[in-house]
Amino acid sequence: MKVFIPVLLSFILGIFSMGFQLLGSRMLNPWFGSSIIVWAFIISIFLAAFSAGSLLGGVIVRLSGTGRFRALCAVTVAAVLGFGFNAFFSGRVLAGVDAWAPPLPLALGVVCGTLFFLPVCALSSLTPVLIQRVSESGQKAGFASGLVYCVSTLGNIAGIMLTAFFLIPAMPVSTLLLVWTAGIVLVSIVLLRWLYV
Repeated sequence: MKVFIPVLLSFILGIFSMGFQLLGSRMLNPWFGSSIIVWAFIISIFLAAFSAGSLLGGVIVRLSGTGRFRALCAVTVAAVLGFGFNAFFSGRVLAGVDAWAPPLPLALGVVCGTLFFLPVCALSSLTPVLIQRVSESGQKAGFASGLVYCVSTLGNIAGIMLTAFFLIPAMPVSTLLLVWTAGIVLVSIVLLRWLYV
């Protein structure tokens, strides 16, 4: 159980992370289309958020006791607020940037940075925390890292397929953003309750 829960959480977070990338592309499509330039910005912002989140998570695992718990509360709240912001305000952001009418690269940078960076960075910061938890259960650090990243990547694949083939055809993106927000709330509660409280 000590290994199962963090590994399961890493799979679920993988689903949310890459599924959100597809949702992001659908959010931008009415305003910017789906050209390779649009995808370049989406992928780049997601990778930047993954990188920053990994570093942040590495800092969090160096904390102990109350400090780590407070940091986890902060990043889970940031994730929920980030997805909630997308659910309720992404349309206003997109309309505002469209009315501003900056050059395409600047517009995409502002939109992708504003909408995607915070929630993806917050989710990514949890991966090192999960790796540390698996390691603390008695597994060697290298195995713990490999296991969590393996399962997380499988979650990425599941998130892409589930979102592309089932969720997007079945529901509007606005509804799916609410689903993502509610899902992150549940994951946050489980993580804080079962792993670090």
